[in-house]
Amino acid sequence: MLIVAASMEQELIGLRREVLEIQDANGVHPQVEFRVLGVGPDRAGGALAALLEDRRSDIDSVLVLGVAGGVNPALESGDLLLADRYALQNGASQGAGQALRPDPRMLQSAEQAALELSMPVCNGGALTVDHLVAEPKEREDLRAQYQVDSVNMEDYRVAEAAQKAGVPFLSARVVLDTASERLPGYLPGLAKSPYKVVTHVLLMPWRIPTMLRLKRQLQLGQMVLTNFAVAYMKETGILENGGGQNVGPASGARG
Repeated sequence: MLIVAASMEQELIGLRREVLEIQDANGVHPQVEFRVLGVGPDRAGGALAALLEDRRSDIDSVLVLGVAGGVNPALESGDLLLADRYALQNGASQGAGQALRPDPRMLQSAEQAALELSMPVCNGGALTVDHLVAEPKEREDLRAQYQVDSVNMEDYRVAEAAQKAGVPFLSARVVLDTASERLPGYLPGLAKSPYKVVTHVLLMPWRIPTMLRLKRQLQLGQMVLTNFAVAYMKETGILENGGGQNVGPASGARG
């Protein structure tokens, strides 16, 4: 059984739909299960650790999908990230050891899947943080200090949980916001509640352009993740080749 996990349902919704369509078309139920782990290193890591403790015998591997912030100025929104290492911000003070690495076979399969879709891949390191990195200056500082290309809020702790359980692990992410892009500080609160989004728009309509831009970037990210994950599951034999189609352009990345 492959576990495909994400911090938010929005990162899985397109893939869920595509897998159901493939299942309806060929009548075969793929050995894949979707899980939402929650946002943040401790929440996501704890959720995966609990799942693996309960279900270790029937879980073969874990694939985490999600968005990330770019700290490498060369990265653009929509670029696919298959990090070759996962670091933790201030890891030494939290008892973390050296950077963790993805399962080599999973990474190889992922790179082949991306190649078949003509998706450029960034293999640079990913840094796990516990907060929204909103300012370009902080991104620049994190890149210089940790020598990474992207930041997210889950990878290190979920990779750690998988490693402790002896389960192969890989994270595949897509760049949402670029190194030069400033994110609004109100974003985390809005992500938790559609009602807050509506209220926010009604009370502060001048922020609509920023929200629409982020919505477009998120839709692009969902499309890239869905196409990649379907290709990965075909490459690894979880889905039958010949079922399903790309949900849009092969990639939002530059080509």
